[in-house]
Amino acid sequence: MKISKKKTLIIAEIGNNHEGDFSVAKKLILSAAKAKVDAVKFQIFKTENFVSINDKKRFKKLKNFQLSFIQFKKLKDLAKKKKLLFIATPLDLESANFVIKYCDIVKIASGDNDFFELIRKIIKSKKKLIISTGASNFGIISDLVKYIKRYKATNHTSLLHCVSSYPVNDSDANLQSIKYLKDKTKLKIGYSDHTIGYEACLAAVAIGAEIIEKHFTIDKNYSRFRDHKLSADLKEMKKIVQGIRRIDNMKGKYSKIINKDENKNFNLMRRSLYAKKNIKAGEKFTLLNTNFLRPRKKLSEINRKFFFSTVSKKSIIKDKIIKNN
Repeated sequence: MKISKKKTLIIAEIGNNHEGDFSVAKKLILSAAKAKVDAVKFQIFKTENFVSINDKKRFKKLKNFQLSFIQFKKLKDLAKKKKLLFIATPLDLESANFVIKYCDIVKIASGDNDFFELIRKIIKSKKKLIISTGASNFGIISDLVKYIKRYKATNHTSLLHCVSSYPVNDSDANLQSIKYLKDKTKLKIGYSDHTIGYEACLAAVAIGAEIIEKHFTIDKNYSRFRDHKLSADLKEMKKIVQGIRRIDNMKGKYSKIINKDENKNFNLMRRSLYAKKNIKAGEKFTLLNTNFLRPRKKLSEINRKFFFSTVSKKSIIKDKIIKNN
């Protein structure tokens, strides 16, 4: 599946919202297809290569969430059948090998945007790469961009503005970072949204985001796992897709022109100079004997800068248009 350059890439971030249930993972892909997103995204990891076993509570939870590579291969096939791009975030080097082989695009998590061994592996694969920038100031991002440039990977790398809070308060979303990152890095910039609701996604596209990633769930109350509450369900994701497609159509070009419909109304909107009363030949034009009225008639434009310092060369009847002397 190819995405038009003018079309925002919309990613349903399933992440770990399947909670290790393969049947739920499949349902999420089918639901995302109904929402008409462009892509689904998962997190792929071997727990022992991702989190220290000493962090017992976290290790146990993630171990329960872990799906096998074989299961992810089947999910990839289902996504392809539904004409969805299959994107994944590898959270360890072993999983990166699988992701490089089977995924359409690779995503690097915010917490790994300085894990250069992982980034280098993806860059060398020549896969399209998306990197999140949560919990990163511009110093961290600048080092990342230098690394990308060193490996000549700028043409197939995008960055996502992201705030690593769950959920993000509206006042902390800082969507102006999208334009800031675009101006500073000259890379394609998107937005990974952790706010409640869908409005931030639409605003981000209007500001200039070319990729939108939104967490996706089959039910916001599915479990106590934090991601469900800040995720979009099917109804909300449909609103995001519909809203973004309208904005895609509205954005237009980086210029200012008169469009076709405006041309039809151009003269109706503009004014011509009319005689407010009968004007005699030799009489000076003033605001007392003239009036600017719509519409503008063809060939009736005048040089306003000098007009009121001139006199009429002929008599003009009241309400008649005044043309250049």
